[in-house]
Amino acid sequence: MKNALLTTLFILIFGCLGYWGLPWWGLAVVAGVAVWLFPMSGGGSFSTAFAAGFLLWFVAALLHNMSNGGILSAKIGILFMGVKGWQLMSITALLGGLLAGFGALTSSYTRQMLFPPKRRRYGIRK
Repeated sequence: MKNALLTTLFILIFGCLGYWGLPWWGLAVVAGVAVWLFPMSGGGSFSTAFAAGFLLWFVAALLHNMSNGGILSAKIGILFMGVKGWQLMSITALLGGLLAGFGALTSSYTRQMLFPPKRRRYGIRK
C-alpha cells in the first residue's frame, strides 16, 4: 500500500515536470523509474501506474481543452466521425494510462528478472 502511494505520487509529480522537456513517451520512463524505486508486483504496478497516468493525461487534456474553449477538441472530434470533446479527452487519458501502465509493468518484470525473489522452502517460517 505504501509503495502504491509513493509510486502514484512519483508518477504524478515527475510526469508534470515532464511537460517541460520530456517527449510524450517520457511518462513510460517516469513510471518505470517509479516502479524500480518502489518495487511492486506486476499487476499492482500496472494498475497503480495506469491510474496515475490516466489522471495525469486527463487533467492535462482538460486544461488544454478549457484554455481554448473546447474549440479544438470539437474540430478534432469531427475528424474522427463525430466524437464528442469529452470522449476525445477520455481516449487521450486511456492512452496515457496504458502508456504509464506498460512502462511500469516492463520495469517490474525487468526488476524481477534481474533480482529474483528469494525462494523459501515449504513449511519453514521465518
